[in-house]
This record gives sequence, structure tokens and C-alpha cells, in this order.
Amino acid sequence: MKKTCIFITILISIIAVSSCHSRLDNSSSETDSISYAVGVMWGYQIAMDKLQFVNVSEALNELKQKIKEPISPENNIYTISAKFREFLQKSPQRVFSKQEKKHVTSLIGALWAHQLIETNIPKLNLKYTKQGIKDILKNDTTALQMGIEQSGYYISEYKLRLENKENEKRLEEGREFLEKNKTQEGIVTTESGLQYKIINQGNEKKTALNDTAYLNITITQINGDTIETNANKAYYIAENRLIKGFLEGLQLFGEGAKFILYIPSELAFGKNIEPWITQRIKPNMVLIYHVEIEKLINNNNNNSKSKRK
Repeated sequence: MKKTCIFITILISIIAVSSCHSRLDNSSSETDSISYAVGVMWGYQIAMDKLQFVNVSEALNELKQKIKEPISPENNIYTISAKFREFLQKSPQRVFSKQEKKHVTSLIGALWAHQLIETNIPKLNLKYTKQGIKDILKNDTTALQMGIEQSGYYISEYKLRLENKENEKRLEEGREFLEKNKTQEGIVTTESGLQYKIINQGNEKKTALNDTAYLNITITQINGDTIETNANKAYYIAENRLIKGFLEGLQLFGEGAKFILYIPSELAFGKNIEPWITQRIKPNMVLIYHVEIEKLINNNNNNSKSKRK
């Protein structure tokens, strides 16, 4: 659904990366600068939606509360933004009552919290965020320490630096885990770098390309957090359907087998994750597959070998 309100979209759809120079003094930390830049963008959103009556201090207090709350169907950016749009559409170009102004202020604070969560920007220095909001709402360019375009560019650059740092850390942690894991009892490492541990070997007839395998499977991160769990789900064994490490591992075992696959990131999703896959799998992530092959179906009528992407 196309979002109609600038307020809701501007931080989620971050603009292209470019260099910028702010007017913040040299003693300002990166956290202070990103806080001010976010404030400028939020102030711009308020101005574009003609909501200058918003109590900035109360909105920021709402942000501090909402960012601590767990995400739920009632407490997420889509639900809250829908409420916000619905409220504004019911009250176009009219004078808001005191109660309505308070309600809008609360919704804006909640949206700010979820924008930070969605864009993975860590905790802000709200003193500088508040200053950025107030400076842009003054409509006085001489007061601004960072303009609108500069703020957008700075946020983009900041996110890129943060993501690159996190990706490098995740890659190193994955390598360290696999290096240590390969020395554990029962771990086998293949030529590709895939690691596996046999719990039950299963039948002698191995899973083959074009088979359909019904699997019980749980995918976890190296810290043990569960990414996905499926019971008795059908998987078509093809090179263009499964990640390399999972495909290789399945073909080592037969019906009835139970095993664990430790899949290096380069045999999983690598450093580029398509958003449609899942938000729980991050770039350079090692994946652990706990697998049981419940049933195999040999699709002999399909003799054509799957092509690589």
C-alpha cells in the first residue's frame, strides 16, 4: 500500500548516500550528529503535515516508552501509521481540540520509536534530536546546524557505516564459531566448508536431485536463537530452490536421518539478503539447520537436471 503521508515514510525510504558537511562543532560526537539529523527530518515531517502544534517534549517521552515495548500486531509501525493516517483523514484542515492534539502527539512519538526500530538506528541523544526538530520548525535557515538534504545524506551514510560494521563483525563471529566447532566431537567438515553432525544416518539410499523431501526442520543462529521452524514440510531438491549448504547436506543422508548442518554464510545467503527472504537472517550469518528427513519421494518422471541461477 502506498503511504500518503511524508511523516510516515521519510526515514523508512532513506535517500541515496552522498558526502556532507554539517555545521555541528568539532566536539560533537557521531551520536550527537545523527541525533540532530534525525531531529531535522522529524521536524520537517511535522511541518509538511502542518502539525506544528505537536508538543515535541511529550512526543519524545512517548518515543522513550514505546521503544521499550515488544513488537506486536497492535504495536508496530504499520498499525500505528494506519491509525495516524485515518485520524488525519477524518480531520482535514480543521482546528484540533486539546484532546486531539494530545492524541496526535502520542501517535507521532510512537511512530518515531518504530522508525528507529525499522531503520536500525540505535539510541539517540534526545537533547540534540529535540534541538533539530525545533531548529527546522523555526523556519530560519540560520539556526540550522545541518540542513534537510545534509541530514538525509548523513543518516544514509551513518546507516551504511553501521551496517558495514555489523556485517564485518557477524562475518568474523561466524568464522570463529566454525573454527571452534570443527574440533568438537562428531563434527565432519566437507571440502566446501560445510559442517555436519550425524544423529541418525537414515536409509542407505541418499536424497538426490529432483527428489521431494518431507522434513522437520529448525533453523537457528549461532547464539541459539530460532529463526524458523517447520514440521513435515515438503522441499523440492533442486539447485535453484535451496541454498548451497542445505542442498549439499541433504544429499548426504536418506529417509529417517537426523542431523545438524552448520552452514557458512558463503554457502547460505552470503552478504546480500533480499528483503523478501526474512528479516531475521542478516548478511554474513552462519545458519544452523536441525533436520529430520521424514519421507522421500523419488520424482522419476522429472529427469531434467535443475539449472543453476
